[in-house]
Amino acid sequence: MGYRLSPEADNDIEDIFDYTEFEYGLKKAIEYTRQFHIVFIHLSKEPKLGRSRNEIKARLRSLTQNQHVIFYRILNDHIRIIRVLHSRSDIVIFLDKS
Repeated sequence: MGYRLSPEADNDIEDIFDYTEFEYGLKKAIEYTRQFHIVFIHLSKEPKLGRSRNEIKARLRSLTQNQHVIFYRILNDHIRIIRVLHSRSDIVIFLDKS
């Protein structure tokens, strides 16, 4: 099983990279966003690692990574990364757009 990013999640990662690079430099931005991909691979091997978030949307799961929350769904042959949001975000509003 592998993983795939939604267009929104891909944009989230790019935004996180840009912010981190601006605030902390290129090296930190590369390290920080690389950690997400390591977690995505881990989730694809153990998809039920995250907690169920059915209270937000059906079949949605989440896992916290540093200051961000990864939202995903388990599909037949992969996990779909829906969004990667800062923990202080109004998550419901962002997920309604997804």
